[in-house]
Amino acid sequence: MSKEAFDSIMTGLTEALEHAKGDTSKGRSRIRDVQPKIKPIKKYSKADIKAIRINSDLSQRSFAAVLGVSPKTVEAWEVGTNTPSGIANRLLGLLEQDDRLFENYGILERR
Repeated sequence: MSKEAFDSIMTGLTEALEHAKGDTSKGRSRIRDVQPKIKPIKKYSKADIKAIRINSDLSQRSFAAVLGVSPKTVEAWEVGTNTPSGIANRLLGLLEQDDRLFENYGILERR
């Protein structure tokens, strides 16, 4: 690692620690105190989840693998026994917007 890269990382870490301690006087241009507007996490119904999976052209097993959950979890979501957690709902929202999301980011490769 170059000295410049090391110095840059150390500066960023120092500024982050100062900010966490409440000292925002240094490095103000890099650390923002402005709160972004974050869209609320949508809760998906069993029908929504199945539709997202089908639109993604994936089996329950493949859908589970790309989401990082078990096939039993996807099955439980689709029959309404269980509901997805926050992060799973956020991923479902991304997939609802772009059914080829995992392919676009190289997570899924179709044969």
